[in-house]
Amino acid sequence: MISLRVYETMELEKRQKALRFGIIGAGVAAETHARELAQVGGASLISVFARDLKKAAAFAETYSVPQYFADLAAFLSDPVLDAVIITTPNGLHLDYALAAAKARKHVIVEKPLEINEARARRIIDACKAFEVRLFVIYQRRYSAAAAQALDDITCGRIGKVILINIVDNQYRKPSYYQNDAWRGTHAVEGGGCVITQSTHLIDLAQYLVGRIRSVFARTSTAYHSIETEDVAAATFEFEGGAIGTFSSSTAAYPGQRHLLTISGTKGTIIINGEHDQVVFRRVEAESRSSELPADFSFSDPVDPRLYPTTGQRKQLQVITDALLANNEEQGADYQLSTVRVIDALYRSAASNTVVDL
Repeated sequence: MISLRVYETMELEKRQKALRFGIIGAGVAAETHARELAQVGGASLISVFARDLKKAAAFAETYSVPQYFADLAAFLSDPVLDAVIITTPNGLHLDYALAAAKARKHVIVEKPLEINEARARRIIDACKAFEVRLFVIYQRRYSAAAAQALDDITCGRIGKVILINIVDNQYRKPSYYQNDAWRGTHAVEGGGCVITQSTHLIDLAQYLVGRIRSVFARTSTAYHSIETEDVAAATFEFEGGAIGTFSSSTAAYPGQRHLLTISGTKGTIIINGEHDQVVFRRVEAESRSSELPADFSFSDPVDPRLYPTTGQRKQLQVITDALLANNEEQGADYQLSTVRVIDALYRSAASNTVVDL
């Protein structure tokens, strides 16, 4: 049994070591981070910024956040604030990240890092210049299903990886775009279904298999009244020689649960990182195929608020631990790799040519 004084000292040390976060934005992504950050050891959410003071106040009340701001300079000037999570629309990440880095706050950005590589590089350069850490939220890397796939690939159970199939055929009601004027715009969203929805699976495929080195793509706007694509298809060539197929949509009714299939000369695994499921797995060295998960469904939620969010919690814990231990968790290549592929995909579709990265 420890004495009361020792216990109080331990609790004080815990509080002193807690990483203090602020959130920029008060939308769906901000709600997710507020909920999940409350479950992260060593983390504390102390403030929120939104351009609309009423929204900031309502968010603070809902999630028990001590401080709220509509003045960015005042938000960032708090001396006890350690890190900010940027959950704004894609094309607004740059300005907020630059301001946060200049204020010497660590920067965590909801995917994608920015709407193109040039803008993403400016964030990376600013964080380096002001000696703060930069992290990008790609939570599907942190699923048990992804860990199984990575282990199978790394240990050679799948053999030589030869084919990757990415299927991300989602559905969003017209109101999804109509209710948020920035969605479906080149200037602020930076694209459509590829950059906002399928960025996750492009990232996950590269995390598991290696970098994509060439892209040939087609896109179209088939259903929604938006500037950008709601349908896309592409072929990828990976650095290791594997070929990939890719489909993406927000117009494919009723929405299909997104799947990543990795096939090799000795095995195949199909995973859904969002719902953390191994849908199918068979390797030559084992006598039986995996069973389909009992709760598996091909249909997928239409409302983004209905997706599981434990992946964000897992990644926020990794980020918190890395910052408290003063470890680097991500490098520039990680942060830029998916943005590069999406840039190349859009260029390919516009030019009707293969684009090498």
